[in-house]
Amino acid sequence: MARPTVYLPRRRGWQFALSEAGVMVLALSAWFLVRFGRDALLVLQEDGGWRIALICLLGVLCLYICDLYECPVLGDWRELWRRLPLALGTMALALAVWQWLHPALIPGPRLALLSLAAAFLAVAGLRALWQGCVGLFRLRQAAVVIGSGALTQSLHRELRRHGELGWRLTGCLSAPEPESLLALAGAGARGWRQRLLATFPGGWASVDAGLRSRLTRAGCSLEDGVAWYERLSGKAALPAPLGVCRRSHLTRTAKRCFDVFVAAMALLLCWPLLLLLSALIALDSRGPVIFCQPRIGQYGRSFTIFKFRTMVHGAPALKNAPAAHDDPRCTRVGRWLRRLRLDELPQLWNILRGEMSLVGPRPFVPDQEQDCCRSITGYTQRWQVPPGATGWAQVNRGYCATLADNQEKLAYDLFYIRHLSLWFDAIILFETFKVVCFGRGGR
Repeated sequence: MARPTVYLPRRRGWQFALSEAGVMVLALSAWFLVRFGRDALLVLQEDGGWRIALICLLGVLCLYICDLYECPVLGDWRELWRRLPLALGTMALALAVWQWLHPALIPGPRLALLSLAAAFLAVAGLRALWQGCVGLFRLRQAAVVIGSGALTQSLHRELRRHGELGWRLTGCLSAPEPESLLALAGAGARGWRQRLLATFPGGWASVDAGLRSRLTRAGCSLEDGVAWYERLSGKAALPAPLGVCRRSHLTRTAKRCFDVFVAAMALLLCWPLLLLLSALIALDSRGPVIFCQPRIGQYGRSFTIFKFRTMVHGAPALKNAPAAHDDPRCTRVGRWLRRLRLDELPQLWNILRGEMSLVGPRPFVPDQEQDCCRSITGYTQRWQVPPGATGWAQVNRGYCATLADNQEKLAYDLFYIRHLSLWFDAIILFETFKVVCFGRGGR
């Protein structure tokens, strides 16, 4: 039985990015061939090749910044045509600045205009081709969900939301009744390749072995619906128990070394910015520059977190409540620091001290943690790893204001814990860069 473990929409986004970069490279290389004829290869070897590479990298970066590799934008033509002009405009501005700073890099406007045309061709052409393939071969990715309850409904929503993946929800069964399963076997025998996603208690292991064998011979793929829900949503299925997170000593050591190296380099590179922000905070309002607050970390232990002060000194604390939009307690400088997440920079010191990691579940104050522990089943499982300055929940969910928000955030945190790796950390840090640059989700 297949058990997927990768966050599929993110992988599909990377696949589109690589494919569209390839189309841009081919289009620009063809222009060099037409422009220089037999000398094209020589020009590319001398200085044209790296120009093409940089232009294509810039194009993909602009498309990424405008969320053209996010779901469900990948399969939504309306969103595509709304965002594509913004991405091309951003790319045109970047090329203009690039040519102004280094005229030799882009000789004349022809290459710049061709770069925009190549980006448009790559995005529109490849996505039209993909949509055509999805429509033509959709029956080969037919899915039937077997089960009932909230998880089944959530899986239905995810399958409908990710149309770009080529799935088609063709039916659902409330229970694995033998008669209904035999009907599916008959459909499989007639050439309809079915993915049967089990969300009922016990999964396919609770179904008769002979019936499972007959379904498999008929061409039906028996798969774990819970695993597919997690793969499509990037969230753990709640309240499924996670168990103890066991990582090898090598993985833990590598993650710690990575944290220390990045935090130390960031402090060395950002110390002028830290001094500037400290001066702005001191000039803007009275009080200490650094704000210290107790938080709950790994294994439920309390530690002191460091942040730039963004509120008026002595402002009353709102128990168990995060800062609201346009919070009156925030200072003028503090609002911008929160919006750009720059108030989190002093946490680099927490990382060096080993109290936090670069990536992990976000730590809360003790009162808020206690309320969540009482109200949300399995909440303490997020304490299995060190808290992080950023995390999978932060780049997907942002701030939490209600108990339901914290429950959804827990699902993201548990998904991260289950799939913890340095590669996953690198992806989250890359996503965090976009969030910080555009001030998304800041309060």
